[in-house]
Amino acid sequence: MASLSFILILAVLPIPVIYFFYHRYFIVKPSRLYHLEYFIYGAMLALIILLLGKTAAPPVAFQGAAAGGFLHAALVEKTAAFIVMLLLMYKSRRALLVLNAVISAMFLGMGFATVENILYALDIHTSIIMVRLFSSVPLHVLTCGMIGYYCALMRLSGTCFNKALYAVKALAVPLIFHGLYDTLLFRGGDATYWTAPLLVALILKMEYMLAKSQNLPLLDGLIKHNLRLEDWEAMQRQAQYERWILRSMGSKAREHVPFFRLSMSPFKISIIAVMLAAAVFSLPAADFIINSLGQKLKIEEYSMLFTLLPALYSLNLFIIGVLNPKYFQNSIIKIPIIIDADMAVDGANIKIITYHVTADNCYLKTADKLEPGSECHLSFTCSHFSSPRIPGVVLWDTHGEQEQLSGTLVRFLRKPKGFRIFLLKYYLYRISKGLSFNLRLPGFKSIRRLFVRPVSVMQKELMFSTGQKLFEQGDEGSVFYLIKKGEVDIVKTLETGEQVPMATLTQGEILGEMAIVGSQPRLATAICRTDCVIAVAEAGNLEALIEVNPEFAQRLIKKFANRLNASEQIMLKNIADAEQASKKRELKLMTLCKIILATAALKKFNSRDITDSDIEGISQKLNIDIKTVRESANILTKINDAEPLDVIIDSCLDRW
Repeated sequence: MASLSFILILAVLPIPVIYFFYHRYFIVKPSRLYHLEYFIYGAMLALIILLLGKTAAPPVAFQGAAAGGFLHAALVEKTAAFIVMLLLMYKSRRALLVLNAVISAMFLGMGFATVENILYALDIHTSIIMVRLFSSVPLHVLTCGMIGYYCALMRLSGTCFNKALYAVKALAVPLIFHGLYDTLLFRGGDATYWTAPLLVALILKMEYMLAKSQNLPLLDGLIKHNLRLEDWEAMQRQAQYERWILRSMGSKAREHVPFFRLSMSPFKISIIAVMLAAAVFSLPAADFIINSLGQKLKIEEYSMLFTLLPALYSLNLFIIGVLNPKYFQNSIIKIPIIIDADMAVDGANIKIITYHVTADNCYLKTADKLEPGSECHLSFTCSHFSSPRIPGVVLWDTHGEQEQLSGTLVRFLRKPKGFRIFLLKYYLYRISKGLSFNLRLPGFKSIRRLFVRPVSVMQKELMFSTGQKLFEQGDEGSVFYLIKKGEVDIVKTLETGEQVPMATLTQGEILGEMAIVGSQPRLATAICRTDCVIAVAEAGNLEALIEVNPEFAQRLIKKFANRLNASEQIMLKNIADAEQASKKRELKLMTLCKIILATAALKKFNSRDITDSDIEGISQKLNIDIKTVRESANILTKINDAEPLDVIIDSCLDRW
């Protein structure tokens, strides 16, 4: 009786241990009563399955370790847990959070493991049960957590394909772990040892899901904005693509969040030390403990109980919290493939780019804000193949909402004929180029130009009003600009103070790069002719763009040559205009002098005595048109008549 009580204590002991390990996740909402409800569901499920299992004999055709592990144990238990979680998931309110779903499912598994361990402890018919009492609890808790994770994603998804995919994962992934575990135990011998690394892989997988689930959206929030999980993922991918581009440029604009974090508090270290010490000190008394329980263990079971399982539990505690949830939000990067897109919306045709196209949506790098609900038509071009025109609707526009994300999310309304073929070609093209780049195959550097274009290396967007200056002549050049919308005038100020217009730049053109390439101050001033949307990037991005994109470098050299030629032509024209103005000024001065000499033989005269008849006479006498004579006479009337002739001439010269 004493040994039975001791076995029951050992059977229940892993439950509070696992609860303590994952307590940091269990303290989030919903309340403990909600968790207790799932615990009871799990306990009831275990009772039903185990009681029915005793009355139903397995078919003779399905005998053996693998059949027993996968069909008789894992398939039945995980299918039942999947059905229960699915029913509870769709029964729950819209405030569904993936992390809460995972936690609730873990409590379901905890309740199941509790009842199963107690029933096994009451009827120990083989020594392997002793190993199972300690190792099956994390198995049930974590595999049920996986079911909760995938069921929650299925609930958040909006397409039938993704719902079916997550449903398959919710059943298949836990089934594989559970089936392998039971198969290894049923085979016994050296196969028993492999349950330890299997459980380590399960712990790591679950920790990954727990960390990632903390950044997944709330169901109610998606419904509120008419979004689905696929739409939310498209916006997340966009940020990941842009992070990769900026990081490949060497930008340090955003702080890097590491994937791992060591949260080893003194309390946690002491608990791990106590568990390992207890295992070490129990080794000398291992035979006594086993004999007191009335069991005889095999060597591999002995090693599992007193060596591998204590190490496994210690490792489990160490791994919990080691993955940084903020990494999934701020540091994941994906390599983009830039796709050209033609968008027809509100009667306008817009040429833009996107980094990824799925069967459901795409995120476009638009310059203007588009109203949600606006219908549009899109066509895509990637490398040498194109898509048909696809009708879509604007779901979300992020202009001005996030510093690093600016664009428009479009959901496809229909998939016309040929679109899926385009997607297949695109995915194959993407995979082949990605493998070549990541594996550093010959020519991988040339592939980078598929990821890097002027529009993709820009770091942020700014709004400028008409007349506002981007930079002034003489400023230091530390950034360059890309016009996404509007027009910008380039104006040069001469030494005389005269402002000479050099050029007017429009959408898609780069400016400010000459000061960066030449390492010199700005040669002119940039003034917005209209309201503009301007993308800005650091000098290092321009250097990387020139290095990895030969086509851009060639265009830049050609642009420099054209600008230099245009500047030279403008300067020559200005010089010619100045010479012409000087000659005209000289002619007027000579005309004025002739008028003065014609109307007065003395150094002093009265200009107000010049009448209309005098003007006509002077015009005929000097062979000068009446208009020029009249203008000169009007100037004379504004000058002090008492001044000498040379002073009068100087005064007229100043007025011209």
